[in-house]
Amino acid sequence: MAGIGFTLRKMTNRGDLWGIMQAYSYSAILSSGPWLFTILALVGITFLARYLVSWDDLLLFRTIITYNFSFSLVFCGPIVMVGTRLLADQIHEDTLHRAPSLLFSMMLAYVLVVSAPMIWLYGYATDMTPAQRAAAIAGGYLIGLIWTVVVFVSALKNYAFVSAIFFAGMVLAVFACGYLLGDYGATGLMWGFNAGLALILFGLLGWIFVEYPALAQDLAFLPREGQRYWILAISGLCYNIAIWVDKWVMWLRDGNVDIVAGILRTAPYYDSAMFLSYLFTIPIFAVFFVNIETSFFEKYNRFYKSFQKHATYMTIDSYQREIVNFTLLSLRNLAVLTGLLAILIVLSAPFILETMNIPFKEIGVFRFGALGACLHVLAMFAMVFLSYFDFRKPVMLLNIIFMVANCTFTWLTADHFVLHGMGYFLASALTFSLAMILLVHNLKRLAYGAFVTNNPSV
Repeated sequence: MAGIGFTLRKMTNRGDLWGIMQAYSYSAILSSGPWLFTILALVGITFLARYLVSWDDLLLFRTIITYNFSFSLVFCGPIVMVGTRLLADQIHEDTLHRAPSLLFSMMLAYVLVVSAPMIWLYGYATDMTPAQRAAAIAGGYLIGLIWTVVVFVSALKNYAFVSAIFFAGMVLAVFACGYLLGDYGATGLMWGFNAGLALILFGLLGWIFVEYPALAQDLAFLPREGQRYWILAISGLCYNIAIWVDKWVMWLRDGNVDIVAGILRTAPYYDSAMFLSYLFTIPIFAVFFVNIETSFFEKYNRFYKSFQKHATYMTIDSYQREIVNFTLLSLRNLAVLTGLLAILIVLSAPFILETMNIPFKEIGVFRFGALGACLHVLAMFAMVFLSYFDFRKPVMLLNIIFMVANCTFTWLTADHFVLHGMGYFLASALTFSLAMILLVHNLKRLAYGAFVTNNPSV
C-alpha cells in the first residue's frame, strides 16, 4: 500500500479532468472514509429507529454514542500521539518485531486509564438497566481500542483497507440495530452498534497480526519508551480536549439541554449543527491528502536524505527553499479553496438545514461552526507540516492555546443564543493565525532545526 502516492500521481498526471476527479474522490474516501461511514451509519440508524422506538430510547442511544466518542478520544489522545511516534521510530530503525509489544501496551494503557471513570459513570452514576450499562461500557472500550489499532494500519498506508473495514462494520451495525431495535429498544441499538464496532476492531487486529506476526513480550513498552515524548502526550491530550470542550461547556451552561439517564447532559441543537458543519471540510481533506501523498513527500524525502548523502550546504539550502515554497503555496491554495467553500456554506445554510430536517433556529450555530471548522482544518494542516519537521513544542503550544481559547470563548458567549458557535470560530481563527506565524518562522530555520534543535546528539 506504499503505492498510494504513486496511484494518485498516476491519476493526476494523466492531464484530463476525469483523472483529477478520480484522484480527489479517491483521496476523499481514503482520508475521511472511516469518519464518513460512521456518520452515515448513525444517520441510517437514527432514520430507522425514529419510527420504531420511543424518542427516549433514541435519545439514550445517541447520547451514549456521543459520550463514548468524546471521552474515548480524549483518553486516547496521549496514547495515540506517543504510540504513533514510537511506531515511526521502529519503522525508521527497522525494529518492527517490537510493534506487537507497542500495540498491546497501548491497548492496555487505554483500558487502565478509562476503566475507572467509565465504570463509575455508566455502572454507578447513570440510571440505566444492567444490559444498557454493559452495552455502554463495551462501546466505550471498543471505540477507544479502535483509535489505538488504527495507528498501525495507517502507518502501513493501508487507507483502503481501513475504509473498507469501517464500511463493512458500519453496514453490520445498521443491520444489527434494525434487527434488534424492535424487541429491545435502546438496548438493542447499543448492542447492534457494538457489533459493528467489534467487526472493525477485530478486522483491523487480524490485518495487523498478518503484517506484524511477532508475539507481544513487553506490555510496559509504551510507558517506558514513551517518557521521552511527553510533549507529544500533552499535545495529543490538549488537541482532543480542544475539539470537544465547546460541547462540554454548552452541555453545562445551555438552558435547553436534554438530561438523559439521570445525569448525562447534551445540547442536541448545538451538537447536531456543529457535527453537520464538520462534514463540509471533507473536500479540503481530500486536496490536502493529494498534496501530501504526491509532491510534498518527494521533496521531504529528498531534503532529509541529502543529509545522509553528505550534500553540500548549497544543495541542502536549495531543497529547503523548495519545501518552504511548496508548503506555503499548498496552504495558500487550501486557504483559497476553504474561503470559497465557507462562502458557499454560509449562503446555502437555509437550504442545507431544510434538506437535513434540522430546525432553522440552528442556522447561526451552523454558520459559525462551518467557518470555524474551515479555519480549524487549516490550522491542523499547518500543525501537520510542523509535526513532519519535528517541531513538537510549537505544536504543543498551539494545541494548548486552542483548548484554552475554545473553552474561554465558548464560556463567554454561552449565555447569548445568537452567539452560540462563535466561541469555536474565534478559537479556530486565533489558532490558525498563530499556526501560520509559527510555521513560517520555523520553516525559515528548517536546516538549523534538523542539525541542532532537533538533533538528539547535540
